[in-house]
This record gives sequence, C-alpha cells and structure tokens, in this order.
Amino acid sequence: MFERFRGAGTVLAGSLALLLAACGGGGGGGGSGPNGSAKSCSEQFSAEAAQADSASCQPEYYTQCDSLDLRLPVNSMNPSECTKDGADGGVVAEKGSAGGASYDMVRPANGGKKGLYVALHWRSGNGATMINNMRLSELAKARDLTVVAPDSPYKILALALSDWDYEGAPEVISAVIADAKARAGLPTDVPVILAGVSSGAAAANRFFCAGNTGIKGLLLVASGKISEAESTACLSAAAAAAKAATVSPVAVVLVEGSSDPAYEDTVVNYGHFRTINGCPGAGTTVVLNEQVDINYSNNCGSGHGAAMVTVKDSGHNWPGMDRPIPPNPLTDLIPGGSSSGAMSIFGKVSYSFDATLQGYDLVRSLD
Repeated sequence: MFERFRGAGTVLAGSLALLLAACGGGGGGGGSGPNGSAKSCSEQFSAEAAQADSASCQPEYYTQCDSLDLRLPVNSMNPSECTKDGADGGVVAEKGSAGGASYDMVRPANGGKKGLYVALHWRSGNGATMINNMRLSELAKARDLTVVAPDSPYKILALALSDWDYEGAPEVISAVIADAKARAGLPTDVPVILAGVSSGAAAANRFFCAGNTGIKGLLLVASGKISEAESTACLSAAAAAAKAATVSPVAVVLVEGSSDPAYEDTVVNYGHFRTINGCPGAGTTVVLNEQVDINYSNNCGSGHGAAMVTVKDSGHNWPGMDRPIPPNPLTDLIPGGSSSGAMSIFGKVSYSFDATLQGYDLVRSLD
C-alpha cells in the first residue's frame, strides 16, 4: 500500500490493501463564477478564503460522483464509472500509452479542457486504483480537467511491485504528458499539475529536480523525505538556494499527516521549496479546523507560492480518499491501526481536508 516512510531513512515496502472510509469534493474562494458572481469555497478553495471564513471552507463530499462503496475490488484495472445519484455522471474513461507506460485517462464528456492533472501512484499501486481511491473522476468533473494516471513501468523486488521512485521516471512522465495532451486535444500551454502520493510524490520531485518544465505546480502527498540522493540533492539546504537561480520554480503544496514518521522530513523539504521559490519569512498559518493547519506564502519572489498542509493525528495516506472496505485483521498490526475500515498506516485517514479538490485548488491559487 502506501509503502514509503522516510522518517529515519526507513522504507516500508509492501502491498497492503487500500482501506478507506468516505469520499469527497471541496475547495475555493475568490475568482468569478457564473454571471460574474464570486466563487464559493467549494468551487475554488484557497488559504486566503479559509482565513477569511473557515466555516465556509470545510471539505464537501459526494458532490460530483457517488461513493465507490464496495462496487470494485480494492485494486482495480479500470477506473470506476462516475455516477451521481445512481445515474451516469458524465465522465468518460480511455487508455493510452507513452514512454513505456500505460495510462488511464478520465475527463468530462466533451470537456476536460481547463487543465491536465497527472497523478502518480504509490508503490504497488496502479493508475486505475489511483483514480478510484483518490476520487479523481470527481476532480475531473468538478474542475473540468483531463486526469491522467500512468502505471509505472518500473518494477522492484521479486513481487514485481510497480514503483515510480526510479531514475528514469522524469522521461516517462514527460512522454505521458505530451501524449495525453495530444490524445485529449489539449493545447501545448494547458496548465499541468503533477501530483503524487508516497513514492509517486518522489517521482514528482524527481521530475522537478531533473529540470523538466511545462508544469504549473506540484502536489506532494505523504511524501516525507521523498527519495534518496538522486532526487533529493536539489532539496538540500545548499542546493535549494542555487536551485532558485537555475530552475523555473513552480507552485508547491505538501500535504502530510503529523503521525507519519516522515512528517519532520516533509517540514524540512517545505523549507527548501520556500527557498527555491523565494518565499520570505515564515509564511502565514491558517487554521482550517481543529485538525488542519495550512502554512502558506503567495508573495514569493519567483511569483510562485508554497504551502504545507498539516493534518494532525493522521498518518501516511491521502486525506479524503474513498475506499470503505470490510475489516482487515492485518491492519491491527500497524501502529495506530484499527480494522474500522479507515486507513491505518501510522494513523487513520482524515476527512478534515480533501487532498483531491482542495489540494488541487490550493496549488492553482499559488501559481
């Protein structure tokens, strides 16, 4: 499952089943809605909107697609159908391949033109499961995006676990982005957000560190230290300052549970990204609710902001995931775990922040 815990350089590799309860929608403040009206926080989340009126900025769930419930296996080879109140939710799915990787694509029927969202799965995951469990069909529909989730072509260990944290990942990601734009008929300058969870976040960081351009922002969830020397070199304290002068900065949002052993590494990485983006001072902290704090800066010298979302008492997971499943005795062996149906990797999944819609909106508010 979510296999990477980099707190003390430790890596937990495995294929624990995704275990979740609930699912969601969320995000926004500022901007214009239909007829020139201001968008609500559920339409366009931002830290500023949450600071102004946190009560109106709490995550909302099931606004675009019904919960998966138990309709699919925990790991699936195909994206689930988006239904709303049992009817067709208007999201289409197709498959493609590029750079040696196959990928799943979901987008609104006759839509998906406002941006490209590339989602990188965790070790032992795949693209379809990423779409299903991280509710990316809902994101596609809510924000009129084309969402692409590629399967890593790289395998590790005798179990042949798919893993995105490897040296060749940036080239594969570049090929997938180019192919997905062509397949979906998107312009070359369409905004691209690169998101990853666990080892998928490591790959997103590798892409950034390799100097690849063409993306508007990074969303790194449960990332911890991110990876070993090959990809973290650009985030060392010394390298971060130099990177600001050599690489085009992008908006960066990190989302991390405080119970994840990798939490402190994420705090350090956030500081390095702030250096890269030229963000002054210590940033502004917004209390979204009793479980979620957001520290952010949008006055950075590069013109691109940075934010870190701390989810208290949550673990190594994607806040707002959708995957209710029956109790699993294996989860009782994990520290902080339970078989209540919630993710139990060093702490349960939180639904006090939606890393899907609110995470996307937060990146866009900082770019």
